[in-house]
Amino acid sequence: MLAPGAWPGPGCSSSPPAGLEEGQEEEEEPRGRAMASGGAATESVAEAAGPQAEAAEEPEDGCRRWGAQHAGARELAELYSPGKRLQEWISVILCFSLICFNFYNLLFYLRLEHTPSVIAGIFAGVITADFLSGLFHWGADTWGSVELPVVGKAFIRPFREHHIDPTAITRHDFIETNGDNCFMTLVPLANMAYKFVSFSSEALYETCPWECYVFALIIFITMTNQIHKWSHTYFGLPRWVIFLQDWHVILPRKHHRIHHVSPHETYFCITTGWLNYPLEKIRFWRCLENIIQAVTGEKPRADDMKWAQKIK
Repeated sequence: MLAPGAWPGPGCSSSPPAGLEEGQEEEEEPRGRAMASGGAATESVAEAAGPQAEAAEEPEDGCRRWGAQHAGARELAELYSPGKRLQEWISVILCFSLICFNFYNLLFYLRLEHTPSVIAGIFAGVITADFLSGLFHWGADTWGSVELPVVGKAFIRPFREHHIDPTAITRHDFIETNGDNCFMTLVPLANMAYKFVSFSSEALYETCPWECYVFALIIFITMTNQIHKWSHTYFGLPRWVIFLQDWHVILPRKHHRIHHVSPHETYFCITTGWLNYPLEKIRFWRCLENIIQAVTGEKPRADDMKWAQKIK
């Protein structure tokens, strides 16, 4: 059952309010921004909504507002190809093999005197990963199209599917969930492995704190989409994951729900979410969008809205 006054979405018999297609962003924008500015109080409200808000809503006339039965979600899911699956498998195998190799070598060159700089490096790596997750998420959500050669179906498609079927990610296995992130970390992992086999012991000892920063950054980038998946999972999570979410070490469920208020224009950082509130306060994403729109004439989230409004 939809809330009073809510539009059940594209494809339903109920008509949207007049002018919705032309002014949807203007009507819904204050709601998303207001939630983002609400801080902890808003997160409490989001948590109270529970998992029901993640699932597809079905009004009395049987039309789905979003979810696996949405026409756009079905079409996007069908674009997941065997070739894409193979790329993900190769990426995961190579990524975790290199992670194990590099971790072993890092431990070999670590010394007690490195402790303060290593701790600072790990913290900086986590912050950097959170920012990069937001930058990539914002870019894929806001710009581009599924029709773009190569990157469209491979990398933008999952973002379009996620907004109209948010729980689809919870039905993805480990390979589909993490394949793209593993692919993105292969070059820095390979570069680190090359240093361990070619640099002198003295050089590796001197650069060990820096390599710890890079390694922490890589680990959190690699795990970002798994953390994102957990933020959409309300049942069956391990207790240690819930503990990390509750203490905001990783992205909490109630925190990420703010992003899923249409038109999905805020709280893009999905590793820890630590940077979401400060970036929103300085209007970071809005300023970038205004600059790009002024230069290119492209409207933010136009392709995202097109898929959300698909009815067949």
